Amino acid sequence: MPLHRGHHAQAQVALVLFCVGPYRAALEACHVLAMTDHPTALRTANAQTLLYEGGDHDTSSNRWLTLRDAQAASDNNSIWQLGVSGDVTLQQLPANTLYPLPKLLLSRRFSTALCGLTFDQQQLVLLLDAHKLNP
Repeated sequence: MPLHRGHHAQAQVALVLFCVGPYRAALEACHVLAMTDHPTALRTANAQTLLYEGGDHDTSSNRWLTLRDAQAASDNNSIWQLGVSGDVTLQQLPANTLYPLPKLLLSRRFSTALCGLTFDQQQLVLLLDAHKLNP
């Protein structure tokens, strides 16, 4: 994770926060290339479909985050879009407030992209590994 030093020399991590169903989730900002109101890439996936077992949840995406596919070569198919809902914000959070998943959650997660937790304004935020999200 790229770390940024603040004026108090505390490492910061830039995150893009968004909603996935009833939860807030975040990706490292360095993986998000753009955001649009409508899908424009050939490959798209709704965040709920990727992160929930069964994937049949009725939340429409109102924002589309453009991500680079970690597993594709650098060609026209190397980008894809992740459909998210709710407000999308860019925030710097202290690195020491990002926590790995507890062992029980790690063993029970549906998606391997779920890698950690943090809190933003006393609300739980699920941390996602962009390299493990795949449409």
